[in-house]
Amino acid sequence: MELRGQKLVYAITAVCALAFCLFGYDNGLMGEIVTEESFLDIVGHPNASLLGFVVSSYDVGCMIGALGSMVFGDRFGRRYMIFIGCGIHILATIVTTASFSLAQVLVSRIVIGVGMGIFTSTCPVWLAECADASSRELMVAIQLTHLIIGTNIAFWLNYGMSFVSSSVSWRLPFAFQMVFTSSAFLLTLFLPESPRWLLANGRQEQALKVLSDLRGDEAEGELVQAEFQDISNALSFEANNSGSWSSIFKGHDESKALARIVIASAAQALQSCTGICFLEYYFPFILENSVGLSSNISSLVSGFSQVWYLLSSFLTWVLIRRLGRRRLFFLGSGGMGFTMMAITICLWYNSKPASEVSVAFLFLYLSFFTWGWMSNMWTYPAEILPLQYRSKGLAISVFFQWAFQFWTVEIAPVSIGNIGWRSYIIWTVLNFVTLAIVYFFFPETSGMTLESVDFMFSGDSSIFRIVRKSDKMFRKKISWEVGMAQEVANFDFAPRDEKQVQLHVEEADRDD
Repeated sequence: MELRGQKLVYAITAVCALAFCLFGYDNGLMGEIVTEESFLDIVGHPNASLLGFVVSSYDVGCMIGALGSMVFGDRFGRRYMIFIGCGIHILATIVTTASFSLAQVLVSRIVIGVGMGIFTSTCPVWLAECADASSRELMVAIQLTHLIIGTNIAFWLNYGMSFVSSSVSWRLPFAFQMVFTSSAFLLTLFLPESPRWLLANGRQEQALKVLSDLRGDEAEGELVQAEFQDISNALSFEANNSGSWSSIFKGHDESKALARIVIASAAQALQSCTGICFLEYYFPFILENSVGLSSNISSLVSGFSQVWYLLSSFLTWVLIRRLGRRRLFFLGSGGMGFTMMAITICLWYNSKPASEVSVAFLFLYLSFFTWGWMSNMWTYPAEILPLQYRSKGLAISVFFQWAFQFWTVEIAPVSIGNIGWRSYIIWTVLNFVTLAIVYFFFPETSGMTLESVDFMFSGDSSIFRIVRKSDKMFRKKISWEVGMAQEVANFDFAPRDEKQVQLHVEEADRDD
């Protein structure tokens, strides 16, 4: 049976969710494996610096994969880039699982990262271009909840395998990655290309057919034709007012592509600057070295933190629609800034009760991250970028995300070892800095079609005026929705008896 309408959008969301489940799984995979004695025997018990690179080499591969998407993404399309990412990831996973040396592990981890870099720079574009404006937020929230599901699977699988003494304890978790990639590959075979990519590449009939399937309507339907025309108009505008990459940097581009690429890249880079990668990669290490918990207790608390992380993400399904992008960024950065400040104070106080209280703030920090930045960062760049540069622009932004993640993963354990509780001051300050950046430079995009965002940036308006205008439009939209909800709530739906109806009709006739 051919999928159409919202069911088809859910199927595309399922593929993106599998890719992000793998993303979360890979993020949480190495933290426990590098402590396994059988794994350390294979890689030759490297020193702390080299072992850190074994973990972070994956991020290097992700940067390479993002750059590859920038070069080939628009040429091959969204679906084929996902096929390529799956193939690369599966082959590298086989090598990692069968590794018997440090060199094999390092090279295969980098290549695994290449596949993940392709996923993370392609899936958000594919989903954003296929989902309609009213459902896009929910689809992205579902996708990101699966990222945390992947992290939970990695932790609890690793925890269970820690009781196995043979090399199966780390080979099986590595091999398990193929469950996600093979499933995503098979599902993508039956799903359509982005209608916006098809139209941008001159395949109008196919684009119209895919768009009608996605909206569950006939190709001649009024809404399908209106959206198709909006996409065509946006492409024409960009073709007439956007030039080459060199013209962007010379300031000759009326679509403000350069400013939009910078905003998208800032959103991805600032996400890593909140300190989340620091916590995700090294949560047990933090609990042992900063809080002072035992190794076993640290592992269990880390596992429960992931469950809490997952439960918190479900609230995002509601918040992302009601609060919009900017307010969620404010909630995330403000909340994480205050929780990091509280953690700093607790650890500075240097007592066991205060250190234990800091654990509660670490849990609260995870909630604020998933409510604010995590819910936004993988959809906002795709929404803010113009269609002509969306694939390349998102690839650039994802490159910065992985570059800053590599930086935080490298410096985090060193900073804790050298300056202790003072390292948390850095994350506190960075979170509050992001508040100012979002306030002045990040326009609101919630509830807008991708083409509406394009036209919002057109003309001579400065970025500051665009931000103010978009925020004003969102407030009006929310006020209208609240007003409509109140009217519905106050409407009397109670059934009237026959005499009341007859009397009402007679009175109306007399009035006439």
